[in-house]
Amino acid sequence: PLDMVVYRRAGKDYILMNNSSRGVMKMSAEGIDSAAAITQQTEISGLTYETIASLKGVQQLDLYDQQSAIVLMGDAGSLDLKTIALP
Repeated sequence: PLDMVVYRRAGKDYILMNNSSRGVMKMSAEGIDSAAAITQQTEISGLTYETIASLKGVQQLDLYDQQSAIVLMGDAGSLDLKTIALP
């Protein structure tokens, strides 16, 4: 993971994680305290997640406010600083 933020939407907690190999992923934090430990490298393991396809090339991610995140996205040639609605 490059960055992780926790936020609340409609009374539920979510984790938004920026990953160098899978992009930006949204995960429910429900049941995270009882999830089985990941003890070896696997292709898919742990919490289920939703890949946010519209957020390609995110280099940095942080919370902006309760409804928004701020992202630095693009490639080495051109980076943009944007606020986005939390998914």
